[in-house]
Amino acid sequence: MCDGKSGFEKAKRIGLIDNELCTRSNHSFPNLAIMKLSSYYKNKGCDVILISFEEINPNNLFTIEFDVIFVSKVFSDTETPKFIDNIPNVIKGGSGFYYDKATPLNYDIEHSFPDYSIYENIPSCSHDYYHKYSIGFITRGCIRQCDFCINRNSKKVEAHSKLVEFVDNKRPYVMLLDDNITAYKDFYKTFEELNNLNIPFVFKQGMDFRLLNKKKMNIVWNSNYKKSGEKNGKGGVKLFHFAFDNIADYILIEKRLKEYYFNKPFSFMMFFYVIVGFDRKGIYDNAFYERDIIDLFKRIKLLFKYNAYPYIMLHEDYKKNPNKEVIRQTARLCNTPMMITNKTFGEAAVQGKKRILLEYLTNNDEQMINIVFNSKMPTKEQKERGDF
Repeated sequence: MCDGKSGFEKAKRIGLIDNELCTRSNHSFPNLAIMKLSSYYKNKGCDVILISFEEINPNNLFTIEFDVIFVSKVFSDTETPKFIDNIPNVIKGGSGFYYDKATPLNYDIEHSFPDYSIYENIPSCSHDYYHKYSIGFITRGCIRQCDFCINRNSKKVEAHSKLVEFVDNKRPYVMLLDDNITAYKDFYKTFEELNNLNIPFVFKQGMDFRLLNKKKMNIVWNSNYKKSGEKNGKGGVKLFHFAFDNIADYILIEKRLKEYYFNKPFSFMMFFYVIVGFDRKGIYDNAFYERDIIDLFKRIKLLFKYNAYPYIMLHEDYKKNPNKEVIRQTARLCNTPMMITNKTFGEAAVQGKKRILLEYLTNNDEQMINIVFNSKMPTKEQKERGDF
C-alpha cells in the first residue's frame, strides 16, 4: 500500500498515461514526469502501469480499474480524449494542459530518480532517447522572459537537481533539459561536473548564445559534448544548439558569431532555433506579416555567413500570415541540413521543389536566392585578416 505525503495513501494500483506517446504518431521522447511518478510510487509499494487511454475508456466493454490515473502532457497541441474529464480519479498535469501555470510535482516526486524501465518492451519506444539517455534538469528558469516561452514569468536561473538524481551510469549519454544554462551563476562548475562524468552530454533546449563569451565558448567547445553521427566511438561531430529568436539581437549575435567563427578550434555544427510567426506587440497586421518574413530571411543570411544552421520554429500564429506557405517551405528547406549545405539557397529551393518560396524570393529578395551555406572551416588567411 502507498504511504507518505502523496495524497493517495490508500492507492494500490496507479496508471500512468504519457499523452504524447498515445496520440502523437511521430513522438520519440520520454516524459520525465511520468518516469519520476513511476519511481516514486513503485518505491511506495504501488502497482504502477504505463497505460493508454483505451484502457480506461468508459465506452469499452472491459477496462482496468485503477485507484489513481496520472495523465501528463508536454505540448498544448497534443490531442487528449474528452472522456478523461469525466473520470473522477484522473489527475492531469504538465505544460501541455496548463502551460506556465502547471502545478509542479511535489518535492519528493520531483527529486525521485527516474524510472527509465517504464518504457521498456514498448514497440513504439524504440528511439535512443528511451534507452540510451539519462534525462534531467540541473537548473530551472531563465532570465529572458520571452512572451512565447513557458518561462515567461521566470526571472532567474536556479539550481534544481544534482547529477546523481538522474544520471544512470549504464546509459551512454546524458540529455539536459535546462532552460538557460549559460545564464547560470555556476556555469563553469556545472561543465566541470559534467565532464567528470566521462559520459557524453547534450543540452536539448539550446544555450543562450548572447551570453557565450570567448571563455565560455572554449569551455563548451572543448567539453565532453556528445557527437552526432558517431558510430562505435568513432567519427561524428559535436552539434550545439542555440537560439536567434529576436531580430533586435542581430548586432550582438553577429558579434558572438564572429568570435566563434575566427576562434573555432575544430569542425563542429551549430544550430540556431529561429522562431517565426510571433508578434511581440500582439498586433498581427499586414506590416508585421511583411516584416516577419523580412526578419526571418535576414537572420538566415547572417547564420549562413558564419556556417551556422537555422532551424525554423513555427509559432502557431505564423498561419495568420498571407504568405504562410513561403514560411512553411522555408522551414522545410532549412530544417533539412543536407538540403542547404554547400549550395545556393535558390538551388536548394529548386531541388526541394519549393516553387512558392522561389517565386516569392524572385520578386522580393533576389539576394536570398544567391546566398550559400559553406560548411568549410575559415582559412588561416581569413583568421589572420579577421574577415572573409
